[in-house]
Amino acid sequence: MKKYILILISFLFIGCSYDKIYENREEDRQDAQKIINKFYFLVKEDNKKELFKLFSDRFFKEVGKERFEQILDKTDNDFGKVKDYELKDSWTQIIKGSNPISKYELSYLVTRNSTQTKEYFRLQKENDSIKIISYRLDFDIIPKK
Repeated sequence: MKKYILILISFLFIGCSYDKIYENREEDRQDAQKIINKFYFLVKEDNKKELFKLFSDRFFKEVGKERFEQILDKTDNDFGKVKDYELKDSWTQIIKGSNPISKYELSYLVTRNSTQTKEYFRLQKENDSIKIISYRLDFDIIPKK
């Protein structure tokens, strides 16, 4: 009987994962912000080659590089160049352990030549570097006077 109990306890320990979860740590938010700061710097410089390196391959499987380049160009033409940007909201979750994952979500209010846009980023750590996996831009159809 003791033998079966020891085997059962052994299986319980093998099946456990030892994860540690961190949410909304300042240093994690700052790590993600560095990527977005670089994003806006490269957008201002119109350096799409380097800009695309900030994105995960997952992103381009969904959108495609040519399509995303058209979106960036249309955004600049319709709303103007980025003049300034301000972080409005953030959320981070870092899971360390047997199945580690790092997730980041940031939203910005972006001032452009003719209007303001709200821009949302989802990022994830891939091979020790943080990559953008989702980008969304919202704007008012009828500008405020």
